Amino acid sequence: MNILLVAPTALDYQGRPIKQHRLHLPSLTLPLLAAATPEHIRVRLLYETIDEIPYDEPWDLVGLTGMGSGIVRAWQIGDEFRRRNVPVVIGGIAASLGDPKLTMAHADALVTGEADETWPTVIADVESGRLRPHYAMPRPPRIDKLPTPRYELMKGLKIGLWRPVQATRGCRFTCTFCSTTAFFQNSYRKRPVEQVVRDIRAAKRNGTRYIAFMDDNIAIDGAYFGSLCEALIPEKIIWMSQCGIHIAEKPDLIRLAARSGCRMLSFGIESTSPENLTDLDKEWNRPGRYASAFELLRSHGIDVSTEMMIGLDNDDWGVFERTFRFIQDNRISVPRVHIITPIPGTPLYEELLQQGRILHTDYGRFTGGQVVFRPTWIDAQQLQNQYWGLYERLFSWKALLRRVLHNRASLGFYMRGVVWAVNLHYRYHVHHRICPGIV
Repeated sequence: MNILLVAPTALDYQGRPIKQHRLHLPSLTLPLLAAATPEHIRVRLLYETIDEIPYDEPWDLVGLTGMGSGIVRAWQIGDEFRRRNVPVVIGGIAASLGDPKLTMAHADALVTGEADETWPTVIADVESGRLRPHYAMPRPPRIDKLPTPRYELMKGLKIGLWRPVQATRGCRFTCTFCSTTAFFQNSYRKRPVEQVVRDIRAAKRNGTRYIAFMDDNIAIDGAYFGSLCEALIPEKIIWMSQCGIHIAEKPDLIRLAARSGCRMLSFGIESTSPENLTDLDKEWNRPGRYASAFELLRSHGIDVSTEMMIGLDNDDWGVFERTFRFIQDNRISVPRVHIITPIPGTPLYEELLQQGRILHTDYGRFTGGQVVFRPTWIDAQQLQNQYWGLYERLFSWKALLRRVLHNRASLGFYMRGVVWAVNLHYRYHVHHRICPGIV
């Protein structure tokens, strides 16, 4: 039996698949699903961003996953394989949170929820010729017994040095816009530290010590995070992840993270407006402590990446200048700004739907870089235009040099190169009207 596991690429503003020469942050889903596949089955991993879909090769099953506009691309790929009579299974966050009928129109089977324990059942049913149309996760799978991801299957792919590892799943917070919160239903689970170290060693055996923790908020549990960092120190790795700004309240953890190899943390600060943060149920993200938190992190050699949103209900025309000034004044090395996007299945989507403010349901445009709802104070088309104007300013040579050259984080040569490379990559995407960070 031959199985093809595909991570579809995202779509650009004209609905075309986004392609590039190399993928630097591959997702964990494919190697983890491969590890859950019985050993007698041949598996190939394919990241469409860097590879072409082998439609005409002999496949017994194709598995697809996708987030954002990637789910639309998954539907397109599914249709192509089904025209060739190849069974198609689609799962993932977008497929789980959205209208199941939309995905089931393009697949032979839909998998909703976390697939760690469901996937082997799907394969067994395919082998016996009894594939069902819908596989729903009966309960959250135990993540204290996950298999080691099949990192060896990533060899030969056009990916960079970073390998995905997971220590925790989910997030305790209830941010109204967050698909992660909706998908994991506000749960937060931690893997045994020794199993995380096991996966890191497997990644190192396959050629790299650069680890990207695919956690949504890695340091929520301070005691667990401290134990994890202690265990990472002897591994001599360099790592990065996503985190909440509350880590700045625990300088000891920051020092420990730096000792363990942490060199960059990404923070979803969302907005500098307390009113916006209250609306998003994220008022604990207090803007008054952003600057001091960033300086504390940099003083320990940890650089800062941020995610922000514009078009929120309390944003007026001044939001573009305020956002630009905030990013520049705080020397944010790797900034990402998104137009607020109501993802199906989130409380924000339901709220805007009830208010009649969803402009359309062309999910190929749900990229974070396109306006898909009616804003409160800003005309939708003007918001779209000013969004790209803001990005052009942020990634002008003058602004880029000011942010990166004057950054005080004591990074080594390689991480300095990473920061520069990401900024140049984002600059290219802005020029081509691709939302930075989407692939």
